[in-house]
Amino acid sequence: MAFTYFCQAVSPDAPQPLSEQDTALSRELAAVRDQRHRLYLKLNGSLKALFSHCEWRITRHDNGMTELEVICPSMVVYKRLLQKVIMIQGRLEDTVRIKHTKFTLCYPPNPQAYYEHEVTFQQWSNTNSYDENEEF
Repeated sequence: MAFTYFCQAVSPDAPQPLSEQDTALSRELAAVRDQRHRLYLKLNGSLKALFSHCEWRITRHDNGMTELEVICPSMVVYKRLLQKVIMIQGRLEDTVRIKHTKFTLCYPPNPQAYYEHEVTFQQWSNTNSYDENEEF
């Protein structure tokens, strides 16, 4: 019985096994994609319509902060979203596990059309704290 061995040169373009870094990046991308989807589901119909005109992304930073950045295509959309920033920030905070968020809203052609709000865990816990002696 004869065996034939084929020897092929490995091409640098050939798929390589996933490294630990690749796997970690894949998990991170899946988590951000899931957060984006959950946030979108929490928006009401008018916000979904406004967001559909915008470029928007969620970024998770190494320090635990989750950032929502919304780039508006026009001043009209910017002004409409600016009227709803408290609602948007609330939806973002409901979406993330770690309560350190940053929400940025802008219309780049106008440098004055820029809104930014960051909430840290301490601010969040202070606004949501209760007094044990308080009566309901």
